[in-house]
Amino acid sequence: MELHLEELLGIKGLYCVCVCVHRGFVQRCAQCDPSVSGDSLRRANKSLDHIVQHGVRVLSERLYLHIRLFFERLVKRKWLTNTEPYEQIEALIKEDFKKYRRMDNPPYQLLVAEVHRRVVMEYLRSIMRGRIICTSMKMRKRMAGRLRDEGKQIKVLFKDLESPSSWLDSALSHISEIIQLEDVPSIQMEVGILVREFPDVRKKHVSAILNIRGMTRQAERQEILNIVKDIENCDAGPSPLSRDRALFSEVPVTSEVHCLNVGLSRIALTASSCVSALRPRRRKTRTPVQENPEEVL
Repeated sequence: MELHLEELLGIKGLYCVCVCVHRGFVQRCAQCDPSVSGDSLRRANKSLDHIVQHGVRVLSERLYLHIRLFFERLVKRKWLTNTEPYEQIEALIKEDFKKYRRMDNPPYQLLVAEVHRRVVMEYLRSIMRGRIICTSMKMRKRMAGRLRDEGKQIKVLFKDLESPSSWLDSALSHISEIIQLEDVPSIQMEVGILVREFPDVRKKHVSAILNIRGMTRQAERQEILNIVKDIENCDAGPSPLSRDRALFSEVPVTSEVHCLNVGLSRIALTASSCVSALRPRRRKTRTPVQENPEEVL
C-alpha cells in the first residue's frame, strides 16, 4: 500500500486532477488498511501539498502575465485622470476567477490569497518607482485620493472573491494618508501605524513616499524617518516574517536616491540658463584689417 501511494503521487497527470479527491482517497486508504503507517500518510499529504502549491504558482503567474502591462501604467501623470489601467486589472481578475471559483476550498483559498498579495505588491512597486513628485497641496490631495479609492476597490474585489488575506488591505490607505497629511506629528503617527502593521517596511520605503509628497526639508524628513528607526530598535531581534506575511520586503525602491536629485538638477540647470541669458554678451572686436581695409591696400 505504501509503495502504491508513492507511485500514484509521482504521476504527472495529478496536476490536472482535483487534489482534494486524492487527499480523500489517501485518508480512506489509511483508515481501511492498518498496514499504512503514519509516516507514509504524512509523505502522501506532503506530496499533495506540493502539487497544490505548484499549481497555485502556475495559475497566479499566468494571471499576472495578463495584467502586468496595466501595472506599468499606474502611478504616472496620466493615471491621475485616467481610471482605465486599474479597471482593466480588476476586469481581468474577475474574468479569470469565474473559472477558479469551481475549485475546492483549500486550493482556492491559497490561490486567491496569492493573487491578492501579488496585486497589492505590484501596486506598491508602481508607487516606489517615484514617477510622480507632488509639487502642490492640490496635487497631493489628488494623488492621495486616487490611492485611497483604488485601495478600497482592491479591498472590495478580494472580499467578494473571499480572500483570507484582509491584512493586505490597509497598506495603500496608510500611504495615501502619509502623502496627504500636512503636519509632521500626524505623518509620524501614520508612519508608525504602517510600520507596526507591516514590520518589513524599511526607511527606504518611507523615504520614497516622502519623495513622492515632495518633502524636501531634511529636518522634517529625518524626524519622520526616525520613527521607523525607533520601531526597528524596539523590535530588534524578531524572527523573520514568513512569506505569507511579507509584503514590502519584496518591493524594491528605485526612486529613493535619484528622484529629488533630478529635481534639484533641473532647478540648477534652469537657474544657470537664466543667468546665461541675463549676462551681457561681449562685443566682438574687429581686427585692424577689418577696421581699415584701405590701409592694407
